[in-house]
Amino acid sequence: MKFNPDLITIAGNWKMNGHKAAAAEIEKLINLINETDANIILFPPFTLISDFVEISKSSYLSIGGQDCHHKDSGAFTSSISASMLRDAGADYVIIGHSEARALHGNDSSNVINKTYNAHENNLVTIICVGEDLSVRSEGKHYDFISKQLENAVARTSNRNNTLIAYEPIWAIGTGDTASIEDIQDMHAHINNTLKDFDMFKKGNPSILYGGSVNPKNAAQILSINNVNGVLVGGSSLDHIEFNEIIKSK
Repeated sequence: MKFNPDLITIAGNWKMNGHKAAAAEIEKLINLINETDANIILFPPFTLISDFVEISKSSYLSIGGQDCHHKDSGAFTSSISASMLRDAGADYVIIGHSEARALHGNDSSNVINKTYNAHENNLVTIICVGEDLSVRSEGKHYDFISKQLENAVARTSNRNNTLIAYEPIWAIGTGDTASIEDIQDMHAHINNTLKDFDMFKKGNPSILYGGSVNPKNAAQILSINNVNGVLVGGSSLDHIEFNEIIKSK
């Protein structure tokens, strides 16, 4: 299903989870989804993208990759290029997730070049930003996020091919969700920052929240101003939980 920036986006990042048997989980999820008024995306591990694309065709579910290299090809052992994701049938890619930054040393120039390459291959990008606890404790989180946006949003970005995901690192996989005030204030800051970007003069991109999103808190999070969707981790692995989040929008 083509991305619609005017709709809520519910995205699930499977991270390093799932084998071929997980196809049954996706089939169950597709049978539950009867919504046409949301962008619903799953990001399985690279090994499952082709299978999930095949299973989900003609459904409301879209498939993406969890990362890509900033080059299209070359001697980059263990890497996946944006063109490979597109060849596998993916329509989306996550760029700059905190776990990828930490594991692979993604500096700012690397992240923005990934964004350029993804857009060249007609992938919609979900660009992740987020601060750790030390940055927030020092009161530097707004400046930190502004800098991350400047170093990740490419000139090729627009509201039709780009989403921003705010994921406070201290709330990813910890069970600790940022307070409603924390989310509201940071999403307002991101929205105001993006208004000054030339490429968004025709409208800001969607801003997602990620960080221990689950069926119990999803509705409240989605009701916050400037929250246009959620990027879900562990709860996206279970078709019942993920569908509950979809229905909570």
